[in-house]
Amino acid sequence: MPVPYRPAPPRRPTPGLQRIRSPLSRVAYGLPKGAAHLLVLEYGRVHLALKDGARMPDHDGPRLLWWVGSAPRELVVGAGTRGSLLTVPEAALMQALPTTPIGEQMQRTLTQDLDLAVESFGNIPDLLDGFSTERQGGDPGAEIATAHYLSLILLQLWRRARKDLVHLGGAPQGLSERFILLAAQRARDHLPVEDYARELKVSRDRLGSAVKRATGLSPRAYLHRLLLRDAMELLANTGSPVSQVAFRLGFVDPAYFTRFFKRETGQNPAAFRKSYRRREASEPQSFAAWP
Repeated sequence: MPVPYRPAPPRRPTPGLQRIRSPLSRVAYGLPKGAAHLLVLEYGRVHLALKDGARMPDHDGPRLLWWVGSAPRELVVGAGTRGSLLTVPEAALMQALPTTPIGEQMQRTLTQDLDLAVESFGNIPDLLDGFSTERQGGDPGAEIATAHYLSLILLQLWRRARKDLVHLGGAPQGLSERFILLAAQRARDHLPVEDYARELKVSRDRLGSAVKRATGLSPRAYLHRLLLRDAMELLANTGSPVSQVAFRLGFVDPAYFTRFFKRETGQNPAAFRKSYRRREASEPQSFAAWP
């Protein structure tokens, strides 16, 4: 009897690690779309160049830099620079995050670019060394070990980002960026704007003017926009009852969530889900342009 053909299971997307070891002249590294990139910049200088030729500001080490690959970019490294560049495909990133409330917080933080000036990298270099050793060694269970190392690296990066939130930058742009990072992690806690201002050690008025200048929205409106985006994604991509969606977003009263959603969109959650699925059947949908 012929043996039935069974296709090999799909391979997991594999993160890659490159060491930057004091080049004698400038060197460029491609940062492909569809992946996130962590640069542990020990010393030296780097900058990003966009596909259209635009150049982003320089970054000097020591620094942790995290870029989300929504567009192809090029990392230009100055002579004498030293560091490590970890490239994580989107699928590998999602697999590495825990399916817990902490994992949801990590995901909201790690879906945006991070620029963290640090005095010490903590144990991130050791974790990268362990990741590299397992990846190159090929011992039994190496794939499992590298996946765990990646999860620990992302956890340490997220912790550093959280710690950086409480340090206030002098420029309004720095303040707005810290609010945006903090909001990504705490929107579902439904804290009043005063609590954000207190945690960022500024007045409510100063926070409001900085966020308005950077986003065009008040802090409250920005928080509502985050909740609305999460609500749309959960309603569109899961079969969870509306009440469960409300609880996941931190609403203690599902009826209040329904009123909030209708006020922001003009539809109640059930009607939105129905209309979305009708549109999905006829054309691809994207959340990119939604509020």
